[in-house]
Amino acid sequence: MGKSNPIDLRQDRRQWLKASATVLGASLLPLFGAAAAEAPQAETSAPQAKPTEAKTAGRFFTPSQHALVEELSETIIPADSHSGGAKAAKVAGYIEKILRETTDDSKKALWREALPLIDSMSQHYNGKTFVNASPEERIALLTVLSNNDDITDVPEVRFFLELKRMTVEGYYTTKIGIHDELEYKGNRVNQEFVGCDDQGPAIT
Repeated sequence: MGKSNPIDLRQDRRQWLKASATVLGASLLPLFGAAAAEAPQAETSAPQAKPTEAKTAGRFFTPSQHALVEELSETIIPADSHSGGAKAAKVAGYIEKILRETTDDSKKALWREALPLIDSMSQHYNGKTFVNASPEERIALLTVLSNNDDITDVPEVRFFLELKRMTVEGYYTTKIGIHDELEYKGNRVNQEFVGCDDQGPAIT
């Protein structure tokens, strides 16, 4: 993802979607084989649920998804010597609360669809998941999405725009964002009105 090699997001996306489909297909082959072997018992056996990562009751994200959102938001607002970042401000928890409580099913669907795609994108560019990527690799990946933020028919881009908006919104509604980062001191009562030294133009 060097500056000398411009990224063609649409072309690259075809490659990581194809790679993801190949991996998914390979992972399902043992399941299909087992299903065929047990076919005669299908009428008397209860349907088996597809193995998935368990979500804690009342949560929108699985633990691994929550960890991914933590690292994504921290990449957007990282900690520095002045204040904590998005992770310290628990922005991922804020985002999860919004998604859990929203009645907008399209917003929920976007996050469910895009999180695995972000990892596929990271695998394509960095050879590892986003969580396992270095800070520089994470920034480079999000920069690709930022540089293509006009391609809003791509789910990863729409997700990035939502992620950025909700990260900023969530961060600056916390103590870390308001008081540590912005150094807001709260409303104060002036003991006296000093006024303005500028007397304006002289009246003749």
